[in-house]
Order: sequence, then structure tokens, then C-alpha cells
Amino acid sequence: MIRIKYKALFTLEFIHPFYRSGKCPDIAMVPSSDCAALIRSLGLNFLPSDFGGKLYAKVGDDDKIKNPLPDGTKFTFLLKLQNRQFQNITDINLIKPAKSYYYFDNLAVNLSATNEPLLVSNLTSKIVTDSDLLPFAAGNFAFSDNSTVATQNGELNFTYSGEILSQTVNNSGNIFNYSFDLNKASTGRVKFMIDGAEKASFYSIDQQEIADLFGIVEVFHKSALPAENLFQNVDNSINIKNYKIAFANRATKWRYIINRQFNLAVNSVTVGKTNGTAINFGLAATPPPNTFIAVSNDPLKLTEEPIAGIKLTDDTNKVLIANLPNPPLNLIRTEGSDTFSDILITI
Repeated sequence: MIRIKYKALFTLEFIHPFYRSGKCPDIAMVPSSDCAALIRSLGLNFLPSDFGGKLYAKVGDDDKIKNPLPDGTKFTFLLKLQNRQFQNITDINLIKPAKSYYYFDNLAVNLSATNEPLLVSNLTSKIVTDSDLLPFAAGNFAFSDNSTVATQNGELNFTYSGEILSQTVNNSGNIFNYSFDLNKASTGRVKFMIDGAEKASFYSIDQQEIADLFGIVEVFHKSALPAENLFQNVDNSINIKNYKIAFANRATKWRYIINRQFNLAVNSVTVGKTNGTAINFGLAATPPPNTFIAVSNDPLKLTEEPIAGIKLTDDTNKVLIANLPNPPLNLIRTEGSDTFSDILITI
């Protein structure tokens, strides 16, 4: 009987405190077309999981990789959102720069409190932030530069493959227009240089893979990687790495908009939670007629586990609603420097 043994090289999990489990099921991790071909050629096996994915290698009885990864191997995974409310429940920028997406890799050391490798840029917060955003380009890259010189030499330097695309452009009214066909090179991180000076950086992606994209994860095997991120040892044994990408849940001010339709005798209301951790609300000074608006004094984190015990009482201290509902996840709006979750109530 043929016996084939696999062992995980690395796992990747998405972490999110919105969920009771602390793990996020909202992002699908899919190998790019080039990565899928690479995985097949190396005899590896990628298995998606509920919260990320795992890459396995064939090993012998000594648990060493049968087909060792060449130095510089890069695995590229597309990240696709599976929950339309993800950006509402997550503390990320709702107004990202145009054509920017999230980019993560394992080239730098960023360890969690439990010494697990994180694939995010922020060394302090340890969560996904705007510093993980990168401009993306598909199919073509264009750039205009102003100068009075006669000619300029522009280059696209592909960071990891070493490929270079170059153009020499003549002065046209002190404007230099560059246009590069990205299909002539591999995908990945790119720097655009003019006469040796960096002018822009971006990620070049296949045109067919940018649709519905949330981000990219690139996992490298390089002998120069720090030990904290290196999963194939010099002797071809495996030191499995459990990579994490951590998000934070969004905090909003909860705003109860209470329409007085049936209890016209109610002159004022109070909203608040006094049991356990107190939550205080203030009333808007000039609401519309027959309306009370109660807003939490502080932002409250959105969680899968509902907050119980937020009471609505009238001006006689009578409890009208013992457990006010938590806000729906689709009613989030930013006004000035505050973000609100609106909950509509009729009394």
C-alpha cells in the first residue's frame, strides 16, 4: 500500500473580537492562478479552513520535506470577503484611497502577546490598519511627471522577481507621460523610478484577479527570513508557523431614535444600563417633535454577543422596555468625527 504523509508548513487564521470564538469566518483565502500552479508543481496541498487556510507538504518518515522549497518561493493568496457587513463590524477605513487594497506578507517580525507571527504592519496595535493598504494596478501603469530636462528614463522595478521594465521619454511641454504594460512581467510589488529616484510604489495584479478583491497575502520561503517566520529549516525539516491577521471590532455611538406614537403622555425618557458595566446615554437637546434621541456617551464595540440590560424608562421611572435591542449592523453612519449606530424605537 502506498503511504503518503503530509505535514503543514504554515497556517493562516483571521482573528476578530466581534465573534465569540475570536476567529473570523468572513474572509476566503484563495490561491492566485500562479500560486495554484506553483502548489501543484511542488506537490503541495492547500486546504481552506473556516477561518483561513493551511498549506501542506509531502514528508518522509523522518518528517522532512520530500520536495524542498527553492529559496525565494512565494505563495500568493487572494482575500475575498464573504460577509457584506464585514467592513461595518470591523475597525477599518470605510473610505479607502481609490484602487487601494490590503497587503500582508511574512517578511518582517511582528509577534503577538503569545509569540505567534502576525502579518500586519503596525507593531504597536498588532491589528490591521491603514498602513497595510497599498495601491494596486492591473493591466497598465501610467504616470505623469513634470520636468524641464530633455529626456527621462523611467523604470518599473519588480521587487521580488528582479524584473525591470524601462522607458525613455522625451520632454513634451515639460511633461513626461509614462505607460507600462504590466502583462509583460510577473505580479507582485513594484517600485516606479525616474532616473534612479523612487516616484511611486504599488502591487501589480492580474486583471482577472482584482474583481471583488479585499487584499493579498504573500507568504515567502527565504533562507534570510527571520527565524520567527521561517517554516522550512536548513535540513528540510518543518517548523510550522501559525500566522495570524488580526482585526479590531468597530466601536460606534449607539443612538436610539425613539418615536412617541402611542404613549403621548410620556414627557421624557432615560436610556441606560446599570447592571454590570454601566452604559450611560444622554438626550439630544432639540429633537424633532414627538421624538426622543438618546446617544451613548462613549462608543460601544460591536460584538456578536448582544449587550442585555439597556433599559428605556419614562419620566415617572416606569420601565417601558427592559432590554432595548442592539443596533443592526447595516445602519452605521459617520457624522463629523463620530460614527453612529442608529436603532429605531416606537413607544
